[in-house]
Amino acid sequence: MRKTFLISMFCLTKFFVFGQIDSATMANLSKLSPVQKQLLIKQNSSIQPTGATLPTASIPNRKILVDQPSPDSFTDRSEFLGELAEMENIVLNDISNLELELENEKNSDDNELLAAIEESRSLLRKIKELQRREIEKRAEEFVKTETDAIKPFGYDLFASDSSTFAPGNEVPVPTDYRIGPGDMLEVQLFGQQNKSFSLIISREGLIKFPGIGPINAFENGTSFIELKNHLKEKIQEHLGEGVQGSIALGAFRSIRIFLLGEVRSQGAYTVSSLSTLVNALLVGGGIKETGSLRKVHLKRNGKIITTIDLYDLLLAGDTSSDSSLQSGDVIFVPVVEKQISISGTVRRPAKYEVLGGETLKDAIDLAGGTIDRAYLRVIRLERLGADFRPRVKNLNIPDDLSFKLIAGDVISLGSSGVKVTNSVTLIGNVDRPGEYEWKKGITIKDLVQGQEDLLPRTDLKYGFIRRKNDDGTIKIIDFSPSDLLGKKDSNELLSLEKHDVVYFLPSDLPRTKFLAEILSDLRKQSSPGSSPPIVEITGFVRYPGLYPLTSGMDLQKLLDASGGLLDSSYTMSAELTKFMINSDENVTVEHFQVFDLSRNEQDGSKKVYLQPYDHLIIKKKPFWKEASMIELGGQFIFPGKYQIHKGESLNDVIMRAGGLSQDAFLAGAIFTREHIRKKETIQRNDFINRLENLIAYKNLEEARNEDGSSEQSRAMLARLKSIESTGRLVIDLETVLSSNNNKIVCLDGDKLFVPERLKEITVGGEVRFPSSHLHDSSFTLMDYIDRSGGLTERSEKDRISIVKSNGMVVTNNSNKWFKSQKAFLIEPGDMIVVPVKVRLPSKFLENLSLSTQVIYQMAVAAAAVNSF
Repeated sequence: MRKTFLISMFCLTKFFVFGQIDSATMANLSKLSPVQKQLLIKQNSSIQPTGATLPTASIPNRKILVDQPSPDSFTDRSEFLGELAEMENIVLNDISNLELELENEKNSDDNELLAAIEESRSLLRKIKELQRREIEKRAEEFVKTETDAIKPFGYDLFASDSSTFAPGNEVPVPTDYRIGPGDMLEVQLFGQQNKSFSLIISREGLIKFPGIGPINAFENGTSFIELKNHLKEKIQEHLGEGVQGSIALGAFRSIRIFLLGEVRSQGAYTVSSLSTLVNALLVGGGIKETGSLRKVHLKRNGKIITTIDLYDLLLAGDTSSDSSLQSGDVIFVPVVEKQISISGTVRRPAKYEVLGGETLKDAIDLAGGTIDRAYLRVIRLERLGADFRPRVKNLNIPDDLSFKLIAGDVISLGSSGVKVTNSVTLIGNVDRPGEYEWKKGITIKDLVQGQEDLLPRTDLKYGFIRRKNDDGTIKIIDFSPSDLLGKKDSNELLSLEKHDVVYFLPSDLPRTKFLAEILSDLRKQSSPGSSPPIVEITGFVRYPGLYPLTSGMDLQKLLDASGGLLDSSYTMSAELTKFMINSDENVTVEHFQVFDLSRNEQDGSKKVYLQPYDHLIIKKKPFWKEASMIELGGQFIFPGKYQIHKGESLNDVIMRAGGLSQDAFLAGAIFTREHIRKKETIQRNDFINRLENLIAYKNLEEARNEDGSSEQSRAMLARLKSIESTGRLVIDLETVLSSNNNKIVCLDGDKLFVPERLKEITVGGEVRFPSSHLHDSSFTLMDYIDRSGGLTERSEKDRISIVKSNGMVVTNNSNKWFKSQKAFLIEPGDMIVVPVKVRLPSKFLENLSLSTQVIYQMAVAAAAVNSF
């Protein structure tokens, strides 16, 4: 178990640091008790835990995997919120288990359980804070998403820095390429001559060909094909038939164009002669959101050569309308004129430029169509009216697909509902919780066919159905799972209706989590003159509290709802309080005695039916008391735990344990009592509070403490907090066993430990070498101190104390120090304690002297208990 605990601690630390738990971690955590889980959380509290523990009966048993969401992910945040809700349920279940364990403990001041509960509550607060932050971020992202949805479409394609478009020489030459000054030709001669030339077309349009002379590049036309054929003719004419030529276009010439209008960077640009209109727009960094994407003009010599609609490129990838540029061309982008907006459940929500005459179908096509869960029966259209105020019109598909749109229209498509309309839900202690399809005549047994579909420790006496009425109110119907699952006739089974929620409750957990929301809804739906259908049961039942009042609910059903009676419950009678309003609207409260609860279930004639506000009180059996135990340890013949009855003496219990062994050291017996420990704890906590107030007052009184009193006081406070109360009662066991007049009556929780006979003396405190020594009857107190190296400079010689084996503390200011020679004698098992000297340079430290004495007394008492 220790190994499992350490492994789990490592895994939990991994979760706190990296934000995730895998299945192996969950397996290790599943072997820990709730207290051990809280210890892990406490040890890692500086890492800000987010909490994780085992799934319980009310949570689907599946692996928990928590991934930190990315800052801009709306979906991840939704999933993260779901994981936080699951963690919240887990922590709430742990708190319920710990509170139940604390309630069942006889010791109601169990510090370990109280600390574990407080740690769980602290963890729950942290989870709530995480939920609040995530909800805020999710809301911000939702607003951001809605804002982004109406951005103008298409402009991000050109949103880049301006550059020079210069395609490589490996680009194929278009068949319609027009040559011009600056183009370079690569000529390769082969055959009778093997030569190569790089020839440039001059400004005059001449090509200076070696061995031939100047050639007019535009003699037969301006296309590259025409030039290529012309050069081959010249080669054969001047160099002979035995010389062949291969002609290719080398480096392209540059041309100068202009980008004007609503472009990001207006001006003149030098681009490659192969550039097209789209290339040029990329050169200039694209079009501003105020520019038109559907009416881009290409002007040449002051005339519009062509107008390009970039939506053909953006929506269909069609580049057929893209035109090649020539030197001096002007690309002009006018201001956008008409736009519509479409948002919601379309694939590409945005603002779209329209040319006029578009229909609703055209708008949806521009937006990429609708998503699968779009609600098409009501499409919202917002349009500006003649009075310049917006009007709303509802459209639907397919009836209004041909509806004509105008500039400024805002279209919004909603999504289909998320609420399932034909389902019933299983919740609680079932193997497969969740939603199931509703069919007419479906029953609970169709969903849960037998006990094999229920988790262990399911309450088989009480379950209930939450049903929603047509008017929106809710109704609660109770049922007995064992009776329902045992029936075979379908006519006897309880049929379900749409949206019913069926609850199977765990028998070992309180019902508060399942009933809180239901009770709140029942209160809210009540009106003046109609009391909410709620009843209450308190007293000695398993789960007291408020419960919904169902049709025909009697006392037995209320007892079943509360988990049933306890062993301590008094069944012969109970008190039923009724809150009634008479015809004059005066409130009256009446009390009734209900007799013989054990027979109420069998005898139908005695059934008592309940009304709103009824309160049933189950009493406790007279003189009932849980089994009281005392623990005997050490040198007993049969040590162990023994059950005791009221008034039983310690002598009687020791006799039942077979008596003491021959090696029992009666003078060293340690007897502790629980109510004394509680009292010591209360006094200790009260003294700690007083000391803290004293230190706080001192810090406010003096900003700087030159005498070091604050440091000493804080050290005393830390020492005092570290010492646990023992609850030891000093007894002389030898006298108790030998005398009938000094009998000790045993109480629940008492512990008696009798050690083996001791032979050593222990010396501690302000001595140079704290150690233990064999007892020597001839040695004095100072002999033992000298054998431990003597006193230190900080020792307080006048306050040396002897802690006797039976727990008694004898000091030099005690009367017994001088008057009782037996008390002064150092006997086997005694402890000599030399305290530290406390200097009192200030009144503040003088007030702390009491603190030192209390710490000293508690420390020596604890040392005596822990020395065996």
